[in-house]
Amino acid sequence: MKRYGILLALVFTLPLSGAALAAVVTVSGHGQSYDPGIALANARADAVAQCTGQGGTPVAEIYSHVTRANLWLADSIWKCDVP
Repeated sequence: MKRYGILLALVFTLPLSGAALAAVVTVSGHGQSYDPGIALANARADAVAQCTGQGGTPVAEIYSHVTRANLWLADSIWKCDVP
């Protein structure tokens, strides 16, 4: 009877172990343009491409920043769920 109890406990915890293997990673993207909106859009697209390149799903943008140099420079940091 004890063996069935242990087997039953393992069967119920098996699906939970797959969820424990999923990770949340942080990815960043960079963009530049003569227009600040395009630079930020490029940075966001770069971060999303890095996330999906790892087989993940972008969750939310954590931080973005745009600064002026000779061109507009933008950075975007995203949270990404990777299985």
